[in-house]
Amino acid sequence: MSWLAFDLRNYEKALFYLDASISEDVKNNSAGWQRAPGARFLLLDPVNQVAERTLLVVRKLLERELNRFNRTSNLPALEVDGNWRTFVGKLLASSSQRTIVSALYVFLLEFEDRVLELELREGSTGGSNQPFTVHLFTGGLLFESLLKLCYPRNDAGTKNKTLGDVLRKTSEFERDFGLGPNLESSAQTLQEIHDALQRGASPLEVAFSTAAKLRNTTGHNLVWDDIFNTPQKYRDLFQAVMNALLFVIAHKLI
Repeated sequence: MSWLAFDLRNYEKALFYLDASISEDVKNNSAGWQRAPGARFLLLDPVNQVAERTLLVVRKLLERELNRFNRTSNLPALEVDGNWRTFVGKLLASSSQRTIVSALYVFLLEFEDRVLELELREGSTGGSNQPFTVHLFTGGLLFESLLKLCYPRNDAGTKNKTLGDVLRKTSEFERDFGLGPNLESSAQTLQEIHDALQRGASPLEVAFSTAAKLRNTTGHNLVWDDIFNTPQKYRDLFQAVMNALLFVIAHKLI
């Protein structure tokens, strides 16, 4: 059912069935479930993989983003067959944390569909922007989820319930990334968010600020200014969010 959903490009359903199969493997084979096809898929390991064709699609998309990120991050390179599996392995055993990996792959896959849609409507006016704003919001939510995983409690010892709790009330986050509590995390328009991509002091600051703004801005309204007259602005925002996710992974989860 999972592979059929992939072929139908229903990525959320595909990863839902995949995660359900991993949970069954954990229940029925506590010693060897990580060698079963479901876990191997999230690890992007094609060995003995019944869904190799689909796995290779996800792997190709991820490698493209990792290569782009590695060229500008000034960090040790992220590689699918190396430290990426370290990251996935840390989250694999927990069903709630495993969802983050599944959602990240869905985020990658859906980007390709959203870009195609923008290319098809390029040069015309009208059409709903909901698919694009919801997709970018998902990326911002992934960013928040990763930060809450890495920083579950703030300086007061209370649980971090919001993104702002991590950014403004958790000094460990500030020390790890060198970003103070004045990091911009809200905006009035999508155009404002895109314009700020060129004004950040560092790639890390630009990535974190963009992801935070998209999380906080698109999470409160479906109706926003249409800046997606060409796919490039959408691609710029997507890549900034991916950078934010990869910075957190590289710094805290490898």
